[in-house]
Amino acid sequence: MANNRERFSGLWRFLRIYRLYLIILAGLALCIIFAGLDNPTGIVLGWLAVTTFILALARRWRRPLNFLILLAAVFFGAIFLSALYWEVALRLAEWLGGPNATDSFGWRVFHEVMSNIILLVTPPGLFTGFFGFIVTGIASLITMLKKRRAEPGT
Repeated sequence: MANNRERFSGLWRFLRIYRLYLIILAGLALCIIFAGLDNPTGIVLGWLAVTTFILALARRWRRPLNFLILLAAVFFGAIFLSALYWEVALRLAEWLGGPNATDSFGWRVFHEVMSNIILLVTPPGLFTGFFGFIVTGIASLITMLKKRRAEPGT
């Protein structure tokens, strides 16, 4: 019984810390459902939702290296997923299913999932990684300069 209370308290603490992010994410998801992802408004709402999710994950990052890793991972991840789609999955589908394989329902679902992941995750990830790197780099540079300025006079 105590184990269940500990689990519930951990869940409650998680919900309390991330409450604002969860509310914003739920509101954006609801707007995306009504707007759809097939127009510019839906795409911008999707970018905002993914940015909110990334900021919730990166809210405690204080080092520029973390944001640089995010930037590199998103950049190379987009290239990898594009190459995987065009060079592996498309060739494999044509080889296994013939020339009409790309007209099937399964391929259309796969195409939508892959293209939405690339479309919705890459720009906010690059934006967050780049500006997070700049901001934390400037903050750590200012901290380093303050420490140097305080050392000689002590």
